[in-house]
Amino acid sequence: MVNTNATTGSTAQLDVDQAFREHGGFVARIVQRLTADGPHVDDLVQETFIVAFKKRHEFEGRASVQTWLYAIARNLCFRHIRSHRRRDHFRQRLAQQEQTDRSSALEGEIERRESIARVHRVLQQLPFKQREIAILYELEGMEGKEISEVVGIPLGTVWTRLGQARKTIEKLMRRELTKEAVQ
Repeated sequence: MVNTNATTGSTAQLDVDQAFREHGGFVARIVQRLTADGPHVDDLVQETFIVAFKKRHEFEGRASVQTWLYAIARNLCFRHIRSHRRRDHFRQRLAQQEQTDRSSALEGEIERRESIARVHRVLQQLPFKQREIAILYELEGMEGKEISEVVGIPLGTVWTRLGQARKTIEKLMRRELTKEAVQ
């Protein structure tokens, strides 16, 4: 993916097309899980690879291509969350309302979707740093050491944030279930 010229020792620019073919799915999953599902996911994935293309000359190969792309996507997701939180919240509420309005024949499907929505709501309430660790570990199945490298934090911090995320998820799920029982 990065070509090295043996005679000069210089490094050619990153092949972004190949990076997209190899890591596009990973970037898409990460973007969706960090920001919730919506039409913005494709935009953020596209923007990730646009940034990668524009900065391909800066890629030095010290980190893996996946790690480099993750860092770009993470920064874009963080900015998106910060600037679009209200809009995303409205969309989630609208989706919940649509689920509630379905007929009783679809009750099992509705319950499944509500459970998924509940998990997504809870994930979205986590602080970003806890959310990203929980998603990478629990949903992406990455190992602690790999997460440490991708996020750029010590391994102990990965385990601390994962523990905090699990405690927060448990507390928020209890709150969600209590809220639903009252309604």
